[in-house]
Amino acid sequence: MFLAVINPDARDQPSKPRSSRAGCVLSGLIVVVLLLVIILGGWLFIGRPLAHSMVEQELDKAMSAAVEKIPTQASLLPAGTMLPIQENALNNLIVLNLSPSSPVQQPTTRITPTGIRIEFQVYGQQCAISGVPTVVNGQLTATNVQVEGLLGLILSPEELTAQLNRHLGDAQARLKHSMRSAQLKDHELDLTLGDSTA
Repeated sequence: MFLAVINPDARDQPSKPRSSRAGCVLSGLIVVVLLLVIILGGWLFIGRPLAHSMVEQELDKAMSAAVEKIPTQASLLPAGTMLPIQENALNNLIVLNLSPSSPVQQPTTRITPTGIRIEFQVYGQQCAISGVPTVVNGQLTATNVQVEGLLGLILSPEELTAQLNRHLGDAQARLKHSMRSAQLKDHELDLTLGDSTA
């Protein structure tokens, strides 16, 4: 006959609490929320400002170079002259002012009677800028500017509008003319020059 051995010390030890599934799920959710807060904070305070600065500098450089390409002889044109701007010319101007290492690639410009739309890729992601050129008090301005895609996380429509209008003002100063009208057609923007401002 076998004798049963009873360990009297085992009864005195408290049993270990078992972790519940709810506790694991709650811990997991807390970790996920903390990670999201860290990522969002990193984007808002580090990533976005850096990307914003880089994009603004690239756009500023490209638009300044485009303004510099306006021939000085254009200031000699008489008031009432219509300047047709083809979408192919705008597209070529954009492509020529992008460096091969630029994060902006494959720009395509479309001019319709309702507005101008420029589609492109930023780091392989599809983006677009659209707006309507309008003449206000003799000044060509960009209105109804919209930003789509990844670029919308970096640059707001208001910021882009201000930058576009600043460069449109520089271009108009180089032309030394006010503007009478801006008419959109399929594949073409027709600008009619106003009085000389020289």
